[in-house]
Amino acid sequence: MAARKKATRPTPPDDVTQHAHKIADAVAEAWYGIHGSGRLEVPVSVVAVLAAAPQKSSQGADVTDIMLQWSPDDFVDYATNVWRSVIQHRPESTHLLYPILGWWFDEIDTDTRRHVHAVARAALRAGQVDLTGTDRRFEVDLLGTVLTVLRPTSALKAQGQFYTPPGVGAVMADLSNVEEGGSVEDPTMGTGGLFRAVAEVMRQKGQRPSTMRWVGCDLDGLAVACATVNSLIWGLGRDIVFHVGSAFTANWEIAATAQRDHLREIAARVQKTKYRLRLLGMWPEQ
Repeated sequence: MAARKKATRPTPPDDVTQHAHKIADAVAEAWYGIHGSGRLEVPVSVVAVLAAAPQKSSQGADVTDIMLQWSPDDFVDYATNVWRSVIQHRPESTHLLYPILGWWFDEIDTDTRRHVHAVARAALRAGQVDLTGTDRRFEVDLLGTVLTVLRPTSALKAQGQFYTPPGVGAVMADLSNVEEGGSVEDPTMGTGGLFRAVAEVMRQKGQRPSTMRWVGCDLDGLAVACATVNSLIWGLGRDIVFHVGSAFTANWEIAATAQRDHLREIAARVQKTKYRLRLLGMWPEQ
């Protein structure tokens, strides 16, 4: 892999909302500049996989500087490995994440690899890892910001998408008076901004968001996929019940819970089978 000259990066904004918008603007400029339009699941997924990167490596090196030296193939390899890890550890969420992870496992042509790489470099230069690779990630809905910036205003209006502003979400969270072990439901959750606000209030009170049940629904499958990634970014735990569809559908929460639990059971059976085959020498050691 040929080394590139170390890129000069500006200092990220102190305000996390401004920082998120800076990243989103950079991603949109890169995507629309090189690709044109459509396929928003691609740039959104690039931002999602970058959220798995820490700010510093185990040796203390700056991860952004390392990743900026990667080739398109290097980044695609990284992304597919991230999604494989997510599927392995959170199999019950795979169907929710499919809109942004499924295409990584198709044959990715050279042009798409180049487009993905351009978006990744734009997000990195805008300081994404300095946000999502630190505790600042708890303070903002980056994926929601990216999705809003990528989508034309006309499309947002047509789909009736108006995400809860952070300030409004914080007020609602303060008024919700949630306690550990409780539940929070948002029937029009979008990318999960209200959940983030509630989790932030809980942390300020010394409570653990991972003890909660988070129940959400939205018509937009891409937004629900983002909310699912956000549940990982924000440390919401594993009691996630999300559904793509109308909140007016009868018993949607029961159906979503049953589907989640069924996928967990299937994954557990698969792991048990692998273990037995490995004991018999019929499955390769990892």
